[in-house]
Amino acid sequence: MKLDYRRIIICLSSALACCYTLLYVIQWEVYTFEIARSNDTRPQIKGETIAYPCNSTEAYNVLVDSLPTYDNEPKIQHFGNNGGVYSAYLDNRITVRRAVRIIATLQKNTVVFCHLFCRSADGTLDFHMTEAEMQKVNVLRVRKQIYSYLIGCRIPEDFPTPHRVVLSDRQCGHPIASLPVFNQYTDAPKYNFTVCLHQPLFRMTLDDVPRILEWISVNLAFGAEHFVMYSLPSTDMIRKYLQPLVDIGLLDIHLFDIELRKTEDSHGQKCVINDCVYRYMYSSNRIILTDVDEFITPHSHDNWTDLLSNSPCADKTAAFFRNSFFPTQLVGESPKSDLQITVLQKTRKETEVWKCHKRSKLMVNPRNILICTVHYVFRVVGEERPRDECCMPVEMGYLQHYREYRHYKDSNPSSLKEITTDKRMWYFETKIISSLKFVYSTLNRTLPRSGLEQSDLIVHQLPCRKKMIKYMHKEEENIVRNIYEQLQNLTEEIPPMENLVIHGDFNVKIGKYINHFGLGDLNEMIM
Repeated sequence: MKLDYRRIIICLSSALACCYTLLYVIQWEVYTFEIARSNDTRPQIKGETIAYPCNSTEAYNVLVDSLPTYDNEPKIQHFGNNGGVYSAYLDNRITVRRAVRIIATLQKNTVVFCHLFCRSADGTLDFHMTEAEMQKVNVLRVRKQIYSYLIGCRIPEDFPTPHRVVLSDRQCGHPIASLPVFNQYTDAPKYNFTVCLHQPLFRMTLDDVPRILEWISVNLAFGAEHFVMYSLPSTDMIRKYLQPLVDIGLLDIHLFDIELRKTEDSHGQKCVINDCVYRYMYSSNRIILTDVDEFITPHSHDNWTDLLSNSPCADKTAAFFRNSFFPTQLVGESPKSDLQITVLQKTRKETEVWKCHKRSKLMVNPRNILICTVHYVFRVVGEERPRDECCMPVEMGYLQHYREYRHYKDSNPSSLKEITTDKRMWYFETKIISSLKFVYSTLNRTLPRSGLEQSDLIVHQLPCRKKMIKYMHKEEENIVRNIYEQLQNLTEEIPPMENLVIHGDFNVKIGKYINHFGLGDLNEMIM
């Protein structure tokens, strides 16, 4: 067998080049590590000098750069390829264990280092670095790709209040994210009850707006004063639609600008829950965490204030309200009003009331909460496990949950053996309707009625640009497409419970094909 010496020489040369490259990389890492260990290194940062165990002028300059363009509204900052960090809050509730709490959604086992910045009394920049304490916000041992985390950055006792935290994945690594530290403290809460929609508005369209407005109106009747929601980039049209409620201070909508799959911690639900708790910790006496189809309904009293103050849960950190389903596929008795209000129309419910902690929802004192999840308080301040909680007696109030559930059918009487009737919502009918009228009038919209009268018709004028298109040449197609896109965007802003009239001469021929704008033949432009 004849040896191919040329091929052997080429292989040996390639192997030798790889060895030299590897040796060079190792030498460079050793060199940079030795520099990083030097305690005498004091790099200059924009005219200021601070002590730090790493030697990277570039990294320091990034650390002290101006904050991102947003002011008081956080946004997701991606932490490499491991997820993202959202917001940072000052936690002074335990003086000897001050910390910055960071809301994040990260890959499992991610390592984070905190770089805390503040101004000393003499105005100079002060700095502290520590490895973060990573607390996974999860009580169920479910294998996921992404988890919600509460990151703790411990503040030394003699360190001033930090105004910024910068994060890296190594002690001397380059900065990956920079967050302003929000100090939410006030000794005078503005609200008695704040209601947080406890998950981002994912998979929602303008068709779901009536549900949201009903959720706000019913909770207003119970005593809510303030509402909080988190929108995704894909549901930003809902934020725009609800902006008048934001303008009057009734509603806050924050952008949670990362799209997560269901397997990735339920679309960041636990992030949203804990951000709401920390953000409104001092501005609200109590925070209520529910979904858009859930209502903590008082049965023994007329409102939440009287219910809570007269219950065994009055002084507890968390009051749990047990869940009972009202299957929406069942027909209930008709209330007096002709308005389309689900909680008034659906009076049939399951006989079963679920046990506490199982599908329960919470009313919490946020100043005692360290970590909160969907159905539990995971940790309270000063304790490893929560002990200061209470399950509200069902006869005083419970969670009324309106959704399609199980196999119940009116056409199958045998499936209705476990069904009973609860008309408690009718007691609040006047208050609910009054709140609904207020909400819809603020939005300048028509109330959702069971039968729409001619006088209820609202014609929305769509401000499309008028263009004369005499011939359909290729260079003019973009103009036509632009008109269609504008028209589609504007129609999507009209809520589904209102009648929409589009008038104008579109020169559409009546034919066999039915599209969004009328009848006509399918052509290349419509496709």
